Amino acid sequence: MPFARLPLLVLFAACLLPAHAQDASTPQDSSAAQVIDVRAMRDPDLQPYRTMVKGLDAYADHQRLAPTAPLRFKLMAATPAVSMADVALRLEADNLSVAIPLASDGTFALARDKTAYDANADLVSNKKRSTVRWRPNIVTPGLPANVRRLGDLRLECEVRWAVEQDALPFMRRNLFKLAGGPCHSAMINVPYPAGRTLSGVLLRSGERSANLPLSEDRNRYTPPLHDSRWNDDALLTFSYVDEEHAATPPLKTL
Repeated sequence: MPFARLPLLVLFAACLLPAHAQDASTPQDSSAAQVIDVRAMRDPDLQPYRTMVKGLDAYADHQRLAPTAPLRFKLMAATPAVSMADVALRLEADNLSVAIPLASDGTFALARDKTAYDANADLVSNKKRSTVRWRPNIVTPGLPANVRRLGDLRLECEVRWAVEQDALPFMRRNLFKLAGGPCHSAMINVPYPAGRTLSGVLLRSGERSANLPLSEDRNRYTPPLHDSRWNDDALLTFSYVDEEHAATPPLKTL
């Protein structure tokens, strides 16, 4: 994705060790040294259209994970200094230029286009290279803004892995595959960005619930993508630090 930029020997050693699944009832337990925590993952640059089509294929192959969620992608700034106010997106090739409409939230849909595929078009923006990133954005309709569905996140992972795995070095790519792949292995944690500082993420399925692990800066969370004990309809509810501060009345002074 690259899902990790860890030293090759570390990955090799981790893949040789037996998988150590986290206990679903206590997902905050990070004591298992065998688990690769992929904190150095980055969102990729925009891609050739033929590469993005692999993501469309993965969505079709795994749509059962989120049967009512459309496939959209999200265009984001690589750093806070990059303005997205005037961003535009196009499919470009020799004698081909097709505008890709962007919604106000930066999301876009990508249709199958034989002309663009045959022309080996690129998905490009009007920003300098490496200043914007994309991610799959798969959201089941009807959920509150602070709730995500686990199956949606699993499907996002499948789409990203399909698009980005070929960009990994041969050895690293095959070590990930040996471990079961980032979407299915207890040895590989894939943190997701929250977009805001988290105070907590509660995973719930029926009467069962658990608090998910957060990154040190509390801007990422790690869902149990691999753990079949949590079904696809399990819901993640997010609470944010800024909302808690806003809800706390200021102390009165004498």
